[in-house]
Amino acid sequence: MKKTKFALCLFLLSLASTAFGAKIIPENDLNNPPLIIKDFDTVSEHDFNVITSTLYKLYAPIIEEKSGLKFVMMTDWQDGAVNAYATRTPDAWNVHINGGIARAKGMTTDGLALIICHEIGHHLAGAPRTFHYDGWPSAEGQADYFATSKCLKKYYAQLSVEGFAIDSSIPEKVLMDCNGVYKNLADLKICVRSQMAALDFAHFLNSLPDVRTPVLLEATDPKVVKGTNMNDYPKPQCRFDTLYQGSLCSLNSDVATSETDAKIGHCNDESKPGTRPRCWYKP
Repeated sequence: MKKTKFALCLFLLSLASTAFGAKIIPENDLNNPPLIIKDFDTVSEHDFNVITSTLYKLYAPIIEEKSGLKFVMMTDWQDGAVNAYATRTPDAWNVHINGGIARAKGMTTDGLALIICHEIGHHLAGAPRTFHYDGWPSAEGQADYFATSKCLKKYYAQLSVEGFAIDSSIPEKVLMDCNGVYKNLADLKICVRSQMAALDFAHFLNSLPDVRTPVLLEATDPKVVKGTNMNDYPKPQCRFDTLYQGSLCSLNSDVATSETDAKIGHCNDESKPGTRPRCWYKP
């Protein structure tokens, strides 16, 4: 009887972790079922598999060394739910990616990579952390910051950005801001591509039915918080500002974060680009 109860508890814990993980966007009833046609307007199944496997290979050793547990990337192309989320179970740190988010309006391959980086960030981005889910995930704003300040840098370096062109399609502001921080061409290209991925994510956010004020490249969220927002999603513009600034943090992507000290492993000098915006973070 005791063994049966213990097994049931583990099963319920697993279900709870899966159902209530830290998500990229709030719980919703959006659904993008599998596409029958072969002409994809967003991300193909092949791209979905390549992106998820590449990021898994990059971060599995890092997560396993940090946690002593295995890293599991749970992908389901058939699942039409428009979301992605991170969970922890007794034997693994997990990231769940549904095919529905890859097929969402406004999604791109770089936008999807950013979303997966955000979910990895819930495990690795460190403080500040949320009080939800027993307090293990990094806060939503912190996971956003990690996505561009660390994860996309590592991802794009793995891909090699030699084939990424800086041309007339890149907004002048993006070029100017990245040029102000990075002098090495490879680093400059990673910054530009990361900011373009943030713009792709902004287009995805703008397509959501409850977004009333569109996210804009030239805008910034004017809010200045009295205390760090650890438990809620920042406003869409604030999230974009965070992603944008993360790409301007010149700190090496391999510098580790801290579970307790929000300053360790991040850019903190507010007189320079690359710090976390005050619309959600208070130093």
